[in-house]
Amino acid sequence: MKKAYNEIWVENIDNQVFIKNWHKQKMLNDEQFEIAQTLFPVEFHRSNIFIKVGLFLFTNIVASAGIGFVSIFFASFFSESTQNFAIICLIYSGIFFYFLEFFIKKNNFYRSGVDNALLYAMLCALITFFVAITEFNLPFWAYLAFSLVILLPSLLRYADPLVAIAIYLTWVALWFSVITKFPIGKVIIPFIIMLVSIGSYVLIHIWRKRTNSSYYTDCQDIIEILTLMTFYLGGNYLVVREGNATLNGLSVSVQIDFAPLFYFFSVAIPLFYIVRGLQKHDRKLLIVGILAFAFSIFTYRQYFSVLPLEWALSIGGTLLILFSVLTIRILKLPKFGLTYEPNDTNKFQNLEAFIINQVIQQPNHSEKTQFGKGDFGGGGAGSKY
Repeated sequence: MKKAYNEIWVENIDNQVFIKNWHKQKMLNDEQFEIAQTLFPVEFHRSNIFIKVGLFLFTNIVASAGIGFVSIFFASFFSESTQNFAIICLIYSGIFFYFLEFFIKKNNFYRSGVDNALLYAMLCALITFFVAITEFNLPFWAYLAFSLVILLPSLLRYADPLVAIAIYLTWVALWFSVITKFPIGKVIIPFIIMLVSIGSYVLIHIWRKRTNSSYYTDCQDIIEILTLMTFYLGGNYLVVREGNATLNGLSVSVQIDFAPLFYFFSVAIPLFYIVRGLQKHDRKLLIVGILAFAFSIFTYRQYFSVLPLEWALSIGGTLLILFSVLTIRILKLPKFGLTYEPNDTNKFQNLEAFIINQVIQQPNHSEKTQFGKGDFGGGGAGSKY
């Protein structure tokens, strides 16, 4: 599918970040820094986070006001049937889509707040259209499936991180909705969620390998993090036990089947994430592993409390601070392939070579020694040089 934004400019955003880091590290002087920036132009409309939030809110207000104003004239048309309401929602989605494409092409918006708001408004209008046209008479999984149908093309065209989150959560919810329709599904749903997470993780890595561009990098990273989280939560004892009570309408949770297995998952999965993250130098794995380990401690305290909460938080916080300070001091010098200092990854190694070739001054070849015209065959080897 054709991408909505200029792919080269999107890649240059990462390139310029890398160039700025080089400049801060004094690896490029001011002149070379200016030359390098001109080699990787970014013509998008760019602003700080506060302006983006303001534009997002302003666009939503304008869109809501426009919908409200138009709705005044069609109030009677809405009240006749939900089919009429569905038609109006479809028209609204077309209007939002038109202005979304118009502003991207005319004003070079890229995650500026305006395009984000119009994209979300268009998707909400389309989903509302489907709900209204079917009068909510279809099974819930059907609405989740329709949401995926419209979210996937939006992700491929606009590469919006929030759409990526919505796609993955909808994908997991679809499996949950289908599996729990069956009696056996309520028993095996934790294992299904873990399998879906593994499959999604593999698909994301295949997608990442086949995509040479950084256009989808943010979306791929977000979905990868979500797969790691859902895999852990699918095997966490607290989530499984309390989820089982909710599915079966129990007021108080009871001991679940395969409890030792979920005890094992609650401890083993975070440790695996942490160890694997250190081995691969993968920050996503490491951070998710640390957070998962903290949630595992909370899970243990939920059913096997040893100390009062205040004492546990104080002791745990003190130990974490001491461990962090000690680790920082140890890793100031690289050990076991790990270091506290920031380290640029190899994904910009081609960019490094290009910048070096372009901005580092080349020797003046016009003044090099000219050979020839010697006494021995023109080689310059005789008395005449």
